[in-house]
Amino acid sequence: MILILTYHKVLPGLDHESGFYSIQAEQLERQLELLAQSGLHALSPEELVENGPAASRAYFLSFDDGTTDHYKIVLPMLARYGCRGVFFVPTAWLDRPGFLSSKQVIELSQAGQTIGLHSHEHRRLDQLGEKEIRMQMDASRQIIGDLTGKPPLFFAPVGGYMNRTVRRMALESGIRVIRTLEWGYNHEFDGAALQSIPVNRHCTERKFRQLLEFRRRSTMLYAAKEITKKMIPGRAYKSLRRFVFEHSAEKWAAWRRTRD
Repeated sequence: MILILTYHKVLPGLDHESGFYSIQAEQLERQLELLAQSGLHALSPEELVENGPAASRAYFLSFDDGTTDHYKIVLPMLARYGCRGVFFVPTAWLDRPGFLSSKQVIELSQAGQTIGLHSHEHRRLDQLGEKEIRMQMDASRQIIGDLTGKPPLFFAPVGGYMNRTVRRMALESGIRVIRTLEWGYNHEFDGAALQSIPVNRHCTERKFRQLLEFRRRSTMLYAAKEITKKMIPGRAYKSLRRFVFEHSAEKWAAWRRTRD
């Protein structure tokens, strides 16, 4: 069974403007401590390419969108804990303010981290035709290959949006592992459709410990979330998601106060 954790921005501090999937640096540090104490096997990128681990329970780390904090905050932290992962980088965003530079991508690779395909322009590939999909993949593959000296073998579709055409074209281009955003644990290894668990700012230590125990989450809840995500515009969905999580957090805090 494989637990794949997906992270986005890792910041020194958070405010109301920080993204839903942004977490604090101290939050990631504590989670790495818990992973080190968990007894779970730290899965290497090579093991994923070679069809999964021999260990019965393992974990793997992934980081999306190629923001500068992945180099400034995440890389030193991973080095302290001896962790490796995959950084999915939209290559059109390289060398822009707030995003990784080409030099930083090279240094990430030289430090033993893996650079993965995340489309060139961070576009939803499931909404594009085959010609545009191929352009997004080919441009990104070329840039990553030139920077790291090796073609990317990992792919994560933007926003988790994928269809059969996108999956087929990714595999035809040489991709060996596809990490989705479908919430779940990988009870059986399917390198072309690996489930993951996106970590967000509301993931408390208690919730994270539960993840490490491979506790099941309601599939009905996940299905309802995915239907809602597809039915309403992106901004409206993000606003609704923020409201639900913040309202739930307030109710939980109020309940805890009555117990103390």
